[in-house]
Amino acid sequence: MLELTGMGSVLRGIGWLYWLLAAGAIYLAIRKGKSRRAKIAWTLVAIAVFAVLPVKEMIERVKRDAYAREAWAYFKKKCDTESGEKIYKTYTGVKSVLVVKPLPPAGGNALYDQFWYGDPYSSATPGERARSAALKLASPTLPMSFGKEGPGFDFVESPNTGTQEFVKYYYQKSARDHLSEVIGRPISRFGISWEDISTPDDRKYWVAGSRLRVIDLKDNSIVAERIGYLIEAGFGSRVGARTPWLTSRGRNTTCPYAHDFSDRWFILKVLTPVEEARNEK
Repeated sequence: MLELTGMGSVLRGIGWLYWLLAAGAIYLAIRKGKSRRAKIAWTLVAIAVFAVLPVKEMIERVKRDAYAREAWAYFKKKCDTESGEKIYKTYTGVKSVLVVKPLPPAGGNALYDQFWYGDPYSSATPGERARSAALKLASPTLPMSFGKEGPGFDFVESPNTGTQEFVKYYYQKSARDHLSEVIGRPISRFGISWEDISTPDDRKYWVAGSRLRVIDLKDNSIVAERIGYLIEAGFGSRVGARTPWLTSRGRNTTCPYAHDFSDRWFILKVLTPVEEARNEK
């Protein structure tokens, strides 16, 4: 990472300069000392002074390495014991869903904050994530599974962030751009809920937990559930213009593997949309 930014060469140059100064200080201590005892004393002082930073850096490196090992072991245990998908029922011919608990907006310093409980596992895209998630579920052309495109739901109902209103998102037949309209009362039978389930112990190691639920709103029963975990592999590093929660999301840092369409795929496995021609509105 440092090599990509050019900082590696700069830091190596500073390191060489530091040791040249140390060698010069020792040389002066030997040359300028008026007696053998003075030479030894001043040489020891020079060595002690210039050894402080390397020793401190070595101690910090040992601490960082130990922390990283603990964090990865913690993440692996979470993956092995808690993550995974559970599907209790499946349904076909589903026309719409209601987002009962959307992802909160991700802006400002949220994606840099170790203790931001905003579910970076599900999505780390900056901005209004509730709208983005709804449009992915309503899209007629996004992937339904690996190597296969297909339609989502006829429409998706979602709370309008910051208001008491609900918005209906949908696509007209053969249209690329989505449409939306404020609605008075949602009518969908099934609900989708995203929730950050991270604990302070999780965030101590830059681990984020997530729960996605599909709910039958007729009786509030859980139809399916996905629990996932993400580890921020840089542990908050901003080197090379990193955005911690965003940059780290990938195949080796999430379980189950989280990508832009993984939640869509999971939901569409549980609730299969209607296969007939899509609504005109």
